[in-house]
Amino acid sequence: MNLVEFPFATLSRQPSLGSIKCVRWIGGEDGQRHRQSWVVQGGSVSGLPTEFDERVYVALMALTQASGYTSRKVPVSVYRVLKLMGESTDSKHYRSVERSLERLLRASIVAEGAFWDADRQGLVQRVNGFHLIERYWLAYQEGDEQVVEAEGCPGYIVWGEEVWRSLQNGYLKQLDLHTFFHLQTPVARRLYRFLDKKLHKRRQLEIDIFQLSQQLGMAYYRYPAKVKEKLQPGIDELRGIGFLASGEMVKVQGYTRMRFIKAAGQTTPASAASDPPPQAVRAADAWEVERHARDWRAQAAEAQGVEQGLTDLWEQALGLVREQVSPTAYQTWLTRTILIDLAGNQATILAPNAFLQQRITEHYERPIQRAIAALLHHNVTLVAKSIAE
Repeated sequence: MNLVEFPFATLSRQPSLGSIKCVRWIGGEDGQRHRQSWVVQGGSVSGLPTEFDERVYVALMALTQASGYTSRKVPVSVYRVLKLMGESTDSKHYRSVERSLERLLRASIVAEGAFWDADRQGLVQRVNGFHLIERYWLAYQEGDEQVVEAEGCPGYIVWGEEVWRSLQNGYLKQLDLHTFFHLQTPVARRLYRFLDKKLHKRRQLEIDIFQLSQQLGMAYYRYPAKVKEKLQPGIDELRGIGFLASGEMVKVQGYTRMRFIKAAGQTTPASAASDPPPQAVRAADAWEVERHARDWRAQAAEAQGVEQGLTDLWEQALGLVREQVSPTAYQTWLTRTILIDLAGNQATILAPNAFLQQRITEHYERPIQRAIAALLHHNVTLVAKSIAE
């Protein structure tokens, strides 16, 4: 919830340098007003997290929930992240997630009186600096085969200590992922997360329009009408899906405020208890990866004009290769390959990119040779190519 109350990403898809700053004053139990400051700084090269990165973060939270919040180190796969986000799983989007992970890693947040400590049930008044994630690792980028085998997963993230402590203390609220990921505009998604928290136990919220723009991470606009103009597409979208009944700009004692009214009949999404156990999630992930890989092989074979006999032979060969390597190695390196030619004793394998081509040549040539030889009853030499060639 700390990362809903204050922004950690811009509303742009393109990364930018600079910082996100949010300052507000709140009333305390002592009757005094207290200053809250929230500053996000991006990497000097990678820049600030973007609205796409925020969606990646929400997907990572979903995978953390599926793992049962048992460890700061959470197994993840880029494929699963993209599927949760409803995005294509092509190489372009894989690279987008890689860059998102880097920006989430490099972003630093300095909060003063703005981070709620659920364990102590109070705001941390001191200056509190932290990172969202401390480390990430992706198997397909790893050069050491022994490391890949030892990890036994397609990748992982390690949450920042402060964020993880907040998760462990239960400062959480269920989010309707289907609704969030199907919203079309960045402002609608950001506004949905914010209002989902604020309207959790009430139907109406009034907030200063400039304060709202800060807490949503919007660019600075001098006039309230301009802020409202930028908010309007998100408000319209949330009204269109039946989440909001209205979102209007009103004058209250000389100040311009936004008044949001939640639509009648809105309910809280199903609790975490209804989620499948981690084992079921992992099994479903493996099945999804294999199904997607089969689709890729079929499409690639058609695009390359591969004969059906070679396609059938390769499916049998993959079955034999799978028995010789670990499930992680098979899913990471071998499922997206096809046999495109068999001339005499030479078999030519096609991989989607040069990186996988090199990995097959260096580490999996022998298992593939043995599998094909077992089916053809004679030895073969192997040539690996990539689609780019």
